[in-house]
Amino acid sequence: MTVFAALAFSAHPEAWPTEPKAAMHDRIIATATSLFVERGFSGVAMREISEACGITKAALYYHFASKAKLLYAVCKSYLDVNAAVVEAVIAEGGTYEAQLRMLVHQLFQVPGERRAILRLAMHDLDSLDPDDHEAFLEDYRERFTDPVERIFTQGAARGEFRSVDPELLTWYLLGIAYPYFGLPGSTEEPTDPRMVDQLLDLFIGGLRAPAA
Repeated sequence: MTVFAALAFSAHPEAWPTEPKAAMHDRIIATATSLFVERGFSGVAMREISEACGITKAALYYHFASKAKLLYAVCKSYLDVNAAVVEAVIAEGGTYEAQLRMLVHQLFQVPGERRAILRLAMHDLDSLDPDDHEAFLEDYRERFTDPVERIFTQGAARGEFRSVDPELLTWYLLGIAYPYFGLPGSTEEPTDPRMVDQLLDLFIGGLRAPAA
């Protein structure tokens, strides 16, 4: 918290949180997510976030020292969801093609507003503080893209997939899925599973190893 925010907070008892800190923290992140997705990071002021949360600006700064810190929390919450999906899919096991299909279907089951954070992160990640920027990228690699790469690597070792650079395949897959996270109405309506199957059929059809 900045010195100014700390002084303002202590000077105004009405700014003191009346709900548990963790609950308020989560509510601020959820509110900021909606506003950032709707209007972009640069199009939203901290004052607007505090008003949407029904708290004072000082109370908002009590939880997040800057808008950049709040963006980091929003992106981190998105990563937590995706990392949990990857972990669950890998724990489920099965063929590597089945894991890949389940992974993409589960990612599309994540609420649209959360999926849209991917677009937000791609456009505004440079707005993070340098240390947070590096920390997020490292977390994203370790908890999301690296496990996806291992699916491709192990699938190739088992003879299910062609032997192709797994990092390249991961970015191909994400690149194919990315536009569907930003289609008009994509944050309001569930994604049609048949569309996801068509996407996967095209991708896996080219990836599948030739029959011996």
